[in-house]
Parts: sequence; structure tokens; C-alpha cells
Amino acid sequence: MTDSPIDPAVYASVMKTTRRRRLFFFSTVLVYIPALWFTHAIWPTNSAMGTLFAVWFVFLVLSTTLVALSRCPRCGNYFHMHGITLLVLRKCLHCQLHISNKTIPDCTLS
Repeated sequence: MTDSPIDPAVYASVMKTTRRRRLFFFSTVLVYIPALWFTHAIWPTNSAMGTLFAVWFVFLVLSTTLVALSRCPRCGNYFHMHGITLLVLRKCLHCQLHISNKTIPDCTLS
């Protein structure tokens, strides 16, 4: 919330990292069912399913943590966190900066 200009290199880097973390999160969520089908096709035991779930859960916790700790380059708050609520939406929950914004936004917040 300062009036100093945002460094374009830092802005681009932070937004790229945030987009990459979101992609990792959504990929982790979407890969579970196909991985479950594949594992069941080659090794249909309860221990295989439990192992797959445990590995997938570790990746889910990791990706959720990375998404939750992404910071907004405009306001400096967590991009997807408001209080203790994690909402993986397309806009910053504080300043409404859109995730696909490639240009440096105005520093003033309305």
C-alpha cells in the first residue's frame, strides 16, 4: 500500500510463481482419480490404494501450503488467504488483482 512504483521484474516473478503454484495445486487435485484407476488396474490391493492415497495426500498438503503462502505483488498480503480461509480464486482477496494480469497495475487501491 505504498506509492512507490513496483519493480517490473519482481512483479513478473511473483505473478509467475503464483500461477505455477496454482497449476501445481490443481494438477495435484485432478491427478488423483486417474492415478487411482491406473494403480487399481496394475495392482488391485488395499495396500496399493493406501500407499497411493498417502503419497497423493503429501503432495496435496505441500501444494495447498504453497498456494496459501503466495503473496500479492500489489498489496503484499496473501493472495488466496483472508484470515484463516483459503479460497483459490482468480483475484487477490484483498486488492482484487487478477491472476492473469501481465501488466503492472496501478499502486493505488480503491
